[in-house]
Amino acid sequence: MVQVKGNGGVQAAARPPGAVVHPRIGGETVGKPEFDRRLSDKILAAFNHAYASGAHKVAERLRTVLADVEKSERVEHDRRTTSAVSQADLWVAFVEARNSYNDLVSRGDAPAEQVEIALNDMKDAYRLWANT
Repeated sequence: MVQVKGNGGVQAAARPPGAVVHPRIGGETVGKPEFDRRLSDKILAAFNHAYASGAHKVAERLRTVLADVEKSERVEHDRRTTSAVSQADLWVAFVEARNSYNDLVSRGDAPAEQVEIALNDMKDAYRLWANT
C-alpha cells in the first residue's frame, strides 16, 4: 500500500513495488496525449514526413485525404487562420527550397551569390511555413 495525494486528501492505494505514481495523473489518462489533435493535424504531420522523406506518391494521396477531411472538419469557430492544405503547400515550398539549396551546396562549384540566394529562399519558405 502506498499513499497517493489526490483531490486534496491522502488515499491508500495498492501499487506494485517500484510503480511510478504521478501526483496529477490518474490511471485512466496515462498514455493519452495532453490534448487530442484534429484528424487533419495528424494527416498533415504524416504528409510533411512523407514529402520531406521523398515519398511523394504517398504525400500526394495524403494531401487528397487531407483536403477531404478538412472539408468535413471545418466548423464556424475554427481558430486556425490557414487551412491544413495551404500548410501542406507551404511545407512543399520549404522542402523544395531546401533541396535546391542542398543541391547547390553539394555541387561545390556554385557561385557564392547563387548559394546565398538559395539560402535566403529556404529561410523565407521556412518562415512562411512556421508562422502558419
